[in-house]
This record gives sequence, C-alpha cells and structure tokens, in this order.
Amino acid sequence: MESFKGLVTKLIHTRIDYPSVNAEKGILIPQNSEVEISHAVKGQMYRTSDNWYVLTNKTFIWSGAIHTGQDIPVISKKLLITADDIGIVKEIDLGAKIALREGWINSVAILVNGENDADLRDFSNFLKTATGKDSNIPLFETTHVGLHFTITSGKPVANAADTALLLDQDGCFSKFTEIDKIYETDQCISQIKIEFQAQYDKFKRIFGREPDHLTSHHDVLTFNFPLFKFMHEWSSEKNIPIRTHKFLPSGKRFWYDTLVIRKLDLPSISRMDEWKNENGTKAFGPEHTFVAHYGPIPPFAVVDYPSEVRKKNKKIKEAISDFLLSRDSVREIVIHLIKSDFRAQRDLIIQHKSLLNLYSGIDIKYFDGRVAEYLSLKNNNFIKTNPWVQFLPCSYRLTT
Repeated sequence: MESFKGLVTKLIHTRIDYPSVNAEKGILIPQNSEVEISHAVKGQMYRTSDNWYVLTNKTFIWSGAIHTGQDIPVISKKLLITADDIGIVKEIDLGAKIALREGWINSVAILVNGENDADLRDFSNFLKTATGKDSNIPLFETTHVGLHFTITSGKPVANAADTALLLDQDGCFSKFTEIDKIYETDQCISQIKIEFQAQYDKFKRIFGREPDHLTSHHDVLTFNFPLFKFMHEWSSEKNIPIRTHKFLPSGKRFWYDTLVIRKLDLPSISRMDEWKNENGTKAFGPEHTFVAHYGPIPPFAVVDYPSEVRKKNKKIKEAISDFLLSRDSVREIVIHLIKSDFRAQRDLIIQHKSLLNLYSGIDIKYFDGRVAEYLSLKNNNFIKTNPWVQFLPCSYRLTT
C-alpha cells in the first residue's frame, strides 16, 4: 500500500484516537524528522487548516506542521448507523423513532414478516411526517431504509406450501441454529428465493420505494455459497448496497462455529473473499461493519447499566477511531436498541413473553442488552459532537 514522506517543520505531538488538539498526546516528534503518511482526513480546525495526516504508525498529526511535496489523498469519512430488527416490537420501533428524530442514527433495517402490518405502515408514516432535530426535511428523505431479510424468525410472507423446507412443524421458520446442508440444495435455494421476492415486494408496497440497503437476519445470506452468490448478484443487478461479510468479529465466529451452528461448516471471511473475487461481483456497500452486542450473554442479565453504557461508548469510540485511521470512506455501525422503562431482565421478559408465540426466533432474554445499547447511544457525546465523521447521505446508492 502506497505511503508518502513528510518532513516535520516544528516540534509537535502526534494525537491518539482522533484528529484534534484535544485528543490524547502521542509521541513528541522533533523538527526536521521524517514521518510516513498513509492519507489525510478532515479534523479539528487548528489555526489555518483542518487537514490532518494519518501516519502509518496509526496516529494523527496536524498537517500544518508537515512539509511534503506530494499530493496526499484526503479521504472523506461517511458513517451509517443502523438500528436493526425494526418492524416487530413496538418498543424497538419507538427507540428507533427517537434515535432518528434526535439524530443519533441515520439508517434502519426492516423486518417485514411480522403478524401486524399496521406497525410497518405506522413506521412508514412516521418517516414521511416526522423530521429530524433542527431540520424541516422529512426523515423519509434522509434515512436509509433497508430490507432485513429473514428465514430464521417469524412466519413466511410467501405461501407456506412454497417455503415448506424452511419451516418447522408450527409453520414458522426454523431457528438459525438448525440450518444445515439442506440449505445448499437447489430445491431449498429456490424456496428461499421465493420468500425473498415476497419480502422484497412487501417492503416496496408498504414503504413505496426500493430498499436503500439489504441485510439478512442472523446473516444467513452468507451461510453458504449459493446464498452468498444470490445476494451479491441481486445487489449488483438492483444497484442496492449490501452489508459487508467482513464484519463478524472473531469472538462471535468462535461462538457460531463451536456452540451454535453445529450442523453447518460456516465459511470463513477469507473464503467469502474468494467467492466474491471468483464471482466477479460488483455488489457494494460499507467497506466494514461494526456490530457490538455487548454485556452478559443470555440468559445472564445486565446488572450494572452504567458500566455497560461506558463499555459500549468506549467500543463505539474505538470503532470510529479505527475508521478514521483506515483508508475506508464508508463504514457502518449496527445498533440493537429498545426504548423501555424496565431495566430488570425478568421484567422485560414478562412484558414481552407474548412475542414467543407471535414471532418465533426472537431472543427476549437479550432485551436488557438492547436497553443498555439505547442508553449508550443516548449518552454518546462522541458521535453527537464528532465533526470529522459525517452521516452518509441518501444519495449514496444513486451516485456510487
């Protein structure tokens, strides 16, 4: 990867985490020292310039103290913050509505196979009539509204007879932990495509537009080559971004591979990279996605909300810092939130226990973790006051 040489013209500290004179100081670099530069980003305006260089040692340095005869590329940083799993639980939808109005997020991923279409229509009407904070533009025009395709929760939108291989004895989608090799067969793939088309058509009926992005619940569209190939070909044909396959952290991969999905040998990130290259796909989307479920793994409960909120805020700050240090121009942060007055896991389970019969495959034991994510987003000043990472505009899909 190409780098650039620069000469330090005055004694200066590097900065850690973000490009600002208020950031933590790194090493002190003497005048006339040579530094190696990766790229430039926009940061805090200091004296006459808001250009900051990212050094190859993963720190920031103000460009006004560096002389270079080379043209350093300035990479603009656009962020997608997506609230997942919208359309099934009123309190989850409420959390997303508040987050959109307050400007904490700019994207939602919609499940369309709930029992009550009225909730979906309500969310669509909200987007068309509500505006963001300090704005008179409807959220419908500024929010990335995506389809969150599922074959692991709830019931099918298509006829049950056309999706029988995907269903359990109660007519619900089989849990993602039960996915096995049959999901690679032509017959099963054909039924998945029928259900996909039904969910896609329903999304367009209710929201009156193409989805701005495509994601899949439990990431099932990356579970085998036929599904991966279908998702990428669809994305290329429709010119609709998809969530990158590169996001799954090593800890979650270990959990998936060893404890959860025992009937299937999940492809590695490198294997999916090979599939993408072999297929010659032109599908696009955020270059990396950050997903940070956190706190105790169900059935263990959140017992210290302040600690969990601090932990989440730290992770988001680290994710944004890593984004700035990278050469990526677009990244996504996925949030799982719920707006609730309850805090104790047992109270949240009691309140939402009817979901177990209305919508299979949803883990209400994690709702206290969702509460903590909502609170962390509400209290995350790093996102709200961060001028050097901006929200990705909705024109992204049309201009990429």
